Amino acid sequence: MNIRIVIAYNYMTEVVEFAIQTLKDKSPVGSGRDKHPGLYKNSHMIFIDGHVVPDASGWQPGQQINISNPEPYSRKIESGRMQLSVPNHIYEDTAQIVADRYGNQADVKFVYMPVVFGNQAAWASFTKMQRTGRKLSDKARADWLVRQPALQITQRG
Repeated sequence: MNIRIVIAYNYMTEVVEFAIQTLKDKSPVGSGRDKHPGLYKNSHMIFIDGHVVPDASGWQPGQQINISNPEPYSRKIESGRMQLSVPNHIYEDTAQIVADRYGNQADVKFVYMPVVFGNQAAWASFTKMQRTGRKLSDKARADWLVRQPALQITQRG
């Protein structure tokens, strides 16, 4: 008699927990005159197929996980346009760290994704900011204003 034991392990939960912790470890925490120290650090959010979730425990094979931050200054932190005591490129560096550790289980990419709620959506609705050097249609400008640095995590085939 042959007995076959199958264990279904949701390793994506482990990948996402590691990614979130790495982002928090690399995040700046304001000080001094900062009215909300730690806001950026504590605002990294998990999305499964575009829906905000508290963790990756509900992930199913074939679904895409994204992690992003809805704070409006997230792009400035990523690109280095803010003077900080920590290095910039937080999401880009984290993507490489997570890929190095879990690359045999998950594809991890640095991307920009639309975040159309919270502080980012409020800021995008009233800012007069324009993308330098380019004339954008209203739709393209609205899309550009809500794109935030993100990690894209999918199951490795």
